[in-house]
Amino acid sequence: MSRETWKKVFSTIGDVELVELVDFWSIQVKGFRYINQENIKQARAMVIAEALKPRNLKMIKAYYTITDEEADEPEENGDEITLDALMELYEEGKELHLILGGLYASEDEELEKLAGELEKALLEKYKADDLSSLIDREDKKVAEEPKVKKGKAQPSEWEKKWNKSEEKNRDLRAKISEWEKQYSQLKQQVKDEKQAMLSEKQKLQQELGMERSQHRETVVNNRKTYEENEVLKAEVAKLKAENSHLNAMLLKNQQEVAVTRMDEKHPEQPAATDKKQVLLVGDPKNKLTENSAKHSFRVLELKDVSEALETNLLENCDEIWMMTYLVPPQMRRKIKRTAQKSIKEFTDFPTMKRYIEKG
Repeated sequence: MSRETWKKVFSTIGDVELVELVDFWSIQVKGFRYINQENIKQARAMVIAEALKPRNLKMIKAYYTITDEEADEPEENGDEITLDALMELYEEGKELHLILGGLYASEDEELEKLAGELEKALLEKYKADDLSSLIDREDKKVAEEPKVKKGKAQPSEWEKKWNKSEEKNRDLRAKISEWEKQYSQLKQQVKDEKQAMLSEKQKLQQELGMERSQHRETVVNNRKTYEENEVLKAEVAKLKAENSHLNAMLLKNQQEVAVTRMDEKHPEQPAATDKKQVLLVGDPKNKLTENSAKHSFRVLELKDVSEALETNLLENCDEIWMMTYLVPPQMRRKIKRTAQKSIKEFTDFPTMKRYIEKG
């Protein structure tokens, strides 16, 4: 049924009853916190416009729907819905919007046609231009109702069914209203949960962004540190090479100086140049290493062993002697693997002294 048809039905609702229905239907109007008798005339057009919205209209049509559990039973004489019966029902005080609403909500073509005939008959009988003009008459009719009821005939079977169905519908409308409230509550709950999830998602995204930023910064710093370390390694290697070269030159100079001194002291004894050049690993701290007649000692401190292994220092001598009690085992093994010379080992200084004295 069209919105215009329902707009016509709503136009037959009086202000007092419309206020009650607004509360029952849970209709909200922008600009009005509550709809009451003081503002209903001002808000009436907006109330009807809100009621005609699809979501509200679906619920309102259920409000007007008439269900009859006996509808499938054979109708008795006099139970058929007729124009005269509807006119009589209206005259006896039934609100017009309930009658028309029930007929239109049935979505039965015959009943909708009968509703149109009822509208036309009422307008002709009361010489009204539109159905809304009948509201004042209904208010007067309510005031005269006690007098009319005195001569009222017993309700027909159809009226009994109508009243019975309307009573059932009140219960159904109450359930619908409760379901609407529960639906609104669930909808709000879902909205709140969704908002909470969005907030949590945003928080996690921010934390992830911070973690990624810190990771990128760490990667950049690590790369810089690696590059700096590589530069330092190159510089250290260069310095080591230079240091080894200087040590080799220093050893050579020391040997030349020693030879020169020996020549100066004993120019008549050329045999002095025949001293064995001994590289002594480990310093016994004894002057014997300086005054030996047959050996020229070059004492190699432990801290210089690593550089000596990397250069040809071990090869620039005739023999290599090691004071085993001063040189760690691991260092001794390295010297033995590297040196191509004869290596003598002494467990203490007296042993080395006796060896020198024997010649």
